[in-house]
Amino acid sequence: MSVCGLIIVLTVGLSVLTSPLQARIQLDIIAKFRNAGVELDVVTVVDSDVEASKSKVALLGIATPLRSSFSFRLEEWLSLIDLWSKAVKTQSNSWKVIGSMTETETSDVSHLTISAGPGVKFVISSSRKGIVTFVLSKDDTGGFEKALYQVKEFFSR
Repeated sequence: MSVCGLIIVLTVGLSVLTSPLQARIQLDIIAKFRNAGVELDVVTVVDSDVEASKSKVALLGIATPLRSSFSFRLEEWLSLIDLWSKAVKTQSNSWKVIGSMTETETSDVSHLTISAGPGVKFVISSSRKGIVTFVLSKDDTGGFEKALYQVKEFFSR
């Protein structure tokens, strides 16, 4: 299964995995954050059916109940950590875009934009799925940062 296929399967429904698929794919939810009925998930995925160098993927997913996700390899995850660090340092009473990323290796390319304000805002936009937004409260910044570094460690194993 290609990375594109894997992302499509995971995005369609993380909870709808079939038995044969479970044997090949290991999915771990690292953290869940909730705010105003919206959920942000940090997920790691290992697909044993692809070459080792491409078997690990991390996902940032937002459920509004519309569900959209953005996939990362290690290099992109490190860029996310950099954007996150800048956003945390830039928080204020008004929103300011810190930076954005474009997904690779997928047929439905998503864009992730991170903004700083009274929290950190994540916006995932996709031509197929539309736009989903999650605002991480200041109270959840420590937990999200811990999840970021857990995923970084996942990539190094």
